[in-house]
Amino acid sequence: MKYNQINRLILFGGAPLLAATAKMAQGMNLALFVYTSPRHIEEVLDDQGNTLKDELDKLKIKYCITENINQEKDELFQQVDANTLGIGMGEAWSFDEEIIKKFSGRLLDFMGIPHPRYRGGAHYTWMILRGDKIGGCNLQVINTEMIQGEFDSGEIVKSVNYNFPESARIPLDYFNAAVPQEINFIKEFLQEVEAGKEFNLHFPQESQSLFLPRLNTIEQGWINWAWLGVDIERFICAFDEPYAGASTLVNGCRVHLKTAYLDDREKAFHSFQSGLVVRITPEEGIVIASSSGLLKIKRVLNEIHQDITMQLKLGDRFYTPYHQLEESLLFRANYNAKK
Repeated sequence: MKYNQINRLILFGGAPLLAATAKMAQGMNLALFVYTSPRHIEEVLDDQGNTLKDELDKLKIKYCITENINQEKDELFQQVDANTLGIGMGEAWSFDEEIIKKFSGRLLDFMGIPHPRYRGGAHYTWMILRGDKIGGCNLQVINTEMIQGEFDSGEIVKSVNYNFPESARIPLDYFNAAVPQEINFIKEFLQEVEAGKEFNLHFPQESQSLFLPRLNTIEQGWINWAWLGVDIERFICAFDEPYAGASTLVNGCRVHLKTAYLDDREKAFHSFQSGLVVRITPEEGIVIASSSGLLKIKRVLNEIHQDITMQLKLGDRFYTPYHQLEESLLFRANYNAKK
């Protein structure tokens, strides 16, 4: 497939990648417009607290906030012609047939996964739980069968895999490593379109597909202290920044654990000992017994995000009630344009 020369780019969705892509597209002298949702526009993108709205306003990029893209056709259709390209980036809606036809194959979805593995949501959390360091960039044609965050069957226009650094441990590390890869990928695609490249479309290799659903940190991020220490470490890492942190109880209060490291040089502890605070130091933080050795937690936050690490005492026990673990397994996360 060969695309016409592109002079207008319409971005749909949110997240740091959309803001970075918008800035990059400005440098390529492309006319630009963004459609986003109430949920995405106020999403914090960095550790300075900047939101997507802040970034778009700073770049002086026009945007539309909508709960349903399919109700914005009057404005959208005025922007779409044979030289317009649309790219979805975690958009909160599914496009209807009329919009898809209007773009005539030039409406694409970006997926930052080694497609078709990790379809669904919470990609980096699931990858960290498995110790998977393979990332990916994909542009896929949006068709009428696509349900955002649940199902896709469109043809792949361009795809590449890459490796995350060994130092990447938490989702924020994955995000920070991914965005430069993703920006270079999209920029290369736009340059290839400009050069008149013929793209060989292909369908996803379904025999390699993995679907893992969206997650909700508050509802599902509860630690099971009967797990192996290595699994607890991965679980805490998987719900670390930019998320609220994995949950458990101590002294009857809910807390969130962050910055976890397993020291497996210590002999394994009995499962009855798992969760006990056995050492507290300024350098190590809270040191907890586990079936794989010592688990060192640098930050323990209460429910209003205050650091209470050094308020804990030797002999305190972290625990999670069985009913909470069961509820977390049965919970199914759903997100829409509002939340």
